[in-house]
Amino acid sequence: MCSQDEARGIISQLSESIAALFPQEQPDVILFGSYARNDAEDGSGVDVLYLIDAPRQAIAEKNWQIGGAAADLLMEHGVVVSPIVENRAYFHRNAETLPFFRNIRREGVRVSA
Repeated sequence: MCSQDEARGIISQLSESIAALFPQEQPDVILFGSYARNDAEDGSGVDVLYLIDAPRQAIAEKNWQIGGAAADLLMEHGVVVSPIVENRAYFHRNAETLPFFRNIRREGVRVSA
């Protein structure tokens, strides 16, 4: 487990990696899960959703690099980081029908990138 300040630092580092992969984007960054609820415990990971306008296929093509950025942060901080990059329109269109998206909408906390 890391402190809220360390979690913010991790999100900042991850946001730099996402910006390098999608330089034309201005993502909405949403923290969700235990850190958003302030009930993180030992072993809790940092769960972050990035909403961008890129097509879903373009996002899927960069999943390996996104995962690599998360792995680098795990090695540096010892905290599992779970980034999800999703198309903004797809998320909003499905936020009430897909339970996972509905939970993020309910508990997620928007953070600055």
